[in-house]
Amino acid sequence: MASEGLQPKPELDERRVSDLLEGWKAIADHLDKTERTVQRWEKNKGLPVRRLRADPREDQPRVYAYKSEIDAWWNRNTELEDESKTDSGTLGPVVLENQQSGEESRTAPSSKPFKRLILPAVAFLLGAVVVAALVWPQIRNRFWPPETRIVLAVRPFRNLSGDPSQDFIAVGLTEEMVSRLGQLHPQKMAVVSLTPVYADADAARLGKDIQANYILEGSVRRVGDEMAIAAQLIQVSSHNVVWGQNYSRDVRDLLRVQQEVASAIAGEVLSKLPHDNGSERQVDRDAYLAYLEGRYFWNKRTPDNFTRAISRFQKSIEIDPTYAPPYAGLADCYELLGSAPYTVIPPEEAFPKAEAAARQALKLDDSLAEAHVSLGYSYFVYEHDYPKARTEFLRAIDLRPDNATAHQFYGYYLTTMGNLEEAIAERKKAVELDPLNPLMSSALGEAYYHARQFDLTIQQNSKSLELDPGYAVALVNIGRAYQQKGMHNQAQEAFEKILALSPDNPAVLSLLGHEYGVSGNRPEAERIIAKLRELSSRRYVPAVYIALVYTGLGDKQHAFEWLEKAYAEHCEYLVYLPTEPLADPLRRDPRFRHLLDQLGLAAQGASGE
Repeated sequence: MASEGLQPKPELDERRVSDLLEGWKAIADHLDKTERTVQRWEKNKGLPVRRLRADPREDQPRVYAYKSEIDAWWNRNTELEDESKTDSGTLGPVVLENQQSGEESRTAPSSKPFKRLILPAVAFLLGAVVVAALVWPQIRNRFWPPETRIVLAVRPFRNLSGDPSQDFIAVGLTEEMVSRLGQLHPQKMAVVSLTPVYADADAARLGKDIQANYILEGSVRRVGDEMAIAAQLIQVSSHNVVWGQNYSRDVRDLLRVQQEVASAIAGEVLSKLPHDNGSERQVDRDAYLAYLEGRYFWNKRTPDNFTRAISRFQKSIEIDPTYAPPYAGLADCYELLGSAPYTVIPPEEAFPKAEAAARQALKLDDSLAEAHVSLGYSYFVYEHDYPKARTEFLRAIDLRPDNATAHQFYGYYLTTMGNLEEAIAERKKAVELDPLNPLMSSALGEAYYHARQFDLTIQQNSKSLELDPGYAVALVNIGRAYQQKGMHNQAQEAFEKILALSPDNPAVLSLLGHEYGVSGNRPEAERIIAKLRELSSRRYVPAVYIALVYTGLGDKQHAFEWLEKAYAEHCEYLVYLPTEPLADPLRRDPRFRHLLDQLGLAAQGASGE
């Protein structure tokens, strides 16, 4: 049965319900603006509008907002007051009504003295209204301050077992804790998982760099089948421990322990915490531990560790075939193994496996946002079914608005569609949600690269290197940006740093070969083509890598021959050609337009220069 308007969750108190604005009209009325204006502000100015997953029979998700958040946003954007004077809001309707009423045309000649008296009074009243509008927000914020979200930083839990092979338990517990805390009350609390660079940072630094209000830290020790977990909550402003608890449970109770710890923390941090009276799904102990170990290896983001992760996820599924998360884990592994820069498995082998795993995860649990992201990615880069991809990405965001990966991948989709400003906004959202993750920071830098903002590309990816000095993807983006700026020595230096540690990396070899080509070093470029061909006799090397080197050499004939091979291989990276600067030398060739047409992207245009 279709709902009538938004149905507030039971845990929302009366004040929060009264704070609710349902639909564009209510939001526009609250700001005394037109719906078109507030829609533009949401897109360009960050107006905090939320979306509720639509009824299946509805075309678009419904929107809503909270008055307190709208007011706080308005106070931060006082420059909009000048813009508002030309909008139909504020005093606009009064002026418009007077113009339409035709009062002046019906005024008798003898009314001129009256006009001399009334106009100053009207001017005085209008001035009073303007002053009140400027002063009122300060008065309101003094006595009724707008709500702000608390920021909770989570340090990686420490493994005190003395056995490094048990690290995966501490890592998995940290990830699960972050996920659970992020879903407790996203309107009131933002949860930030601290990367190794910030793992040991003191409270003062965390308060300054990420505006953390609280820090959660803890440890885990496993002895046989017993698990001892200790956790404490530190208030940044006072450096005091405001909550602490120890748990000793059987491993099979780990999920329930996580729920108890998350609820206890939120109870200390939030003024009112919704409690879930339902019971956690009972998961086999060994299945759950295998899943945690799989996520531990998956997060290391190397081909060898993807293989290890797959074996752990498969073990979890063998133990409990009805447990959905390991299927999503399998999908994530296969998709990355079939994508640049890893590309260990041919896409036509990797993506069908990934898609099957994602579908099985959703069959078991349709609310698993991670599985919707995985399925959307397969639709996007492999099936080239862009409407379905968009639907899956948006569904994931509806289910988990604070899931940084969902915003990151939706940003990839928007890049391909040519919506570069929106792509940057989505990836900024991902960084906002996970500010200490070098992957999210680098993804934002790549969005700047596709938008041809190369200085910002270098700047943003340098931030990724501050978080993780060895993060290769950031160096790749920096090298590509330097090349586009004509700074060839710096570009080569970036690529060579990666090859010093991984000399047979086909993706980076192809970028260096392209750089040699455009900078006039033909012998070295041809040497790299030979190297890639030799590697392809021993492992899968995407055809697009060889096409890239030929593009750098200006050999369009061979470049398009290898691009056609890449298309036959279902190469995932081809979907980024509409906005990829490296493809600019090919863009005006009719064969490029034909390739985009094959990809279903001709509408995105062949002129991305």
